[in-house]
Amino acid sequence: LSPIYSNWILPESAVKCILMEGAGEKAFCAGGDVADVRTQLLEGGSLPQDFFYEEYQLNHKIATAYGEKGIIQISVWDGVTMGGGVGLSLHGKIRVATEKTLFAMPETGIGLFPDVGGTFALSRLKVKPAIGKYLALTGARLNAFDCMHVGLTTHYLPSEKVPVLRSVLEGLNEDAGKITKIKEVLEELRGNNSPPNPEKSVVVPHEECINKCFSQQRLEDVYLALETHNDNRDWAERTLKTLQSMSPISLKVTFEALKRHAGKHVTIGDALRDEYRLSQRFMRLQPHSDFVEGIRAVLVDKDHSPKWSHKTIDDVSEDDVDEFFEPLESNHPRGELQL
Repeated sequence: LSPIYSNWILPESAVKCILMEGAGEKAFCAGGDVADVRTQLLEGGSLPQDFFYEEYQLNHKIATAYGEKGIIQISVWDGVTMGGGVGLSLHGKIRVATEKTLFAMPETGIGLFPDVGGTFALSRLKVKPAIGKYLALTGARLNAFDCMHVGLTTHYLPSEKVPVLRSVLEGLNEDAGKITKIKEVLEELRGNNSPPNPEKSVVVPHEECINKCFSQQRLEDVYLALETHNDNRDWAERTLKTLQSMSPISLKVTFEALKRHAGKHVTIGDALRDEYRLSQRFMRLQPHSDFVEGIRAVLVDKDHSPKWSHKTIDDVSEDDVDEFFEPLESNHPRGELQL
């Protein structure tokens, strides 16, 4: 995709609108591409450096395509939306949910962190910042109703209308580059349809509790808030149990990244450069990172019983976390991310 996008964003390019869809029937992107990264990491290959470098460069091209070139990207989350596909779509101008949408960033459960600009986007949802922390740390799975509520998606469309959208866009000609026209088309196709299954929302029924517990400035205080939260005890206990099943070092690094990237002065480029440093620090063996073990447990052996390098978040020091954000070593094969 990277060379294709590079051509599309050239000054002489006639591209005005990009429609991105998943190739299969069940997913926009189901993730799992990091299994190959783990294999090469263990074999001493270059993929752990190259994969994230080139992926983040592409994420940046997509994220800046509208602001710098006026190119409107429309991504249709017509199914499972996880992994690298999140980075290819989340930063585009328009994200469309359907009744099949299932979004999650469960990276703390595989010893990684919500990358591809996730630490930037999740700290900028249209709801309170605590919701982004909750999603990033727990890997909670959202349906279309939740995606629209928190602002991960911008529009809703029944799945059966997606082929119609494609046809209409192809006939817009010059109007394909007008954001007002694109939004008008989406609203017309949506009609009176609304995201289904609001009763299955994982955010709205607990939003007050999430805001109260996840608004803390230290991860340890999030745990304490959950332990003492009495308004919705069952939810608090389930959420705490979920956090305790995740990689402690991944949780601590993710929490810090969300705080650092929430600032108004921080750009998507700033966040991606930081995330490349983080990605490379996660490409280490235990006890420095849980990536190899997390991928083994979830995607290789699939026993879902990872043995994390730290028993609890209390075992992860501030120095351990800060090290992830330090400039890359001078002999790093790719060096700092160039955008």
